[in-house]
Amino acid sequence: MLQLFYAGVLADSVRRYSEAGILADVEAQKEKEQKMAAKGQLAQLRITDPSGIFNVFSEVFGCISWNIEETEEKLTARGHSCLLCAIAKKMNLPKPCNIYCINPVRAQVEGLERGYRLNVRSTLWESDKCEFVVTGNK
Repeated sequence: MLQLFYAGVLADSVRRYSEAGILADVEAQKEKEQKMAAKGQLAQLRITDPSGIFNVFSEVFGCISWNIEETEEKLTARGHSCLLCAIAKKMNLPKPCNIYCINPVRAQVEGLERGYRLNVRSTLWESDKCEFVVTGNK
């Protein structure tokens, strides 16, 4: 129930930022803040590898359940249902993916010690799945 309310609040904030004409500015500001906070958040949550980011955030926020596939070269995280995306689409809102998912995950991935990078292949906003690929020094 709390996760549903949380997703609803995030969707409402996208609506309000958009209506005020400041969504892009807020998104850019939050992206900078997320990059600055990433290392501390990772330490606080005891996350030391990319899979931990996807697993912890699925458990805590519950917007999307990630299926993780790891090889020597990369980690691929796929999700087929996102509560925030679904709510935002029903409310006819702008895409919430960057401000509340892509940018925070990218900041966390890049905040890890081993030089990882995030590539977003698709999101549920325009596709039938979210697919994030993490590459770097495993």
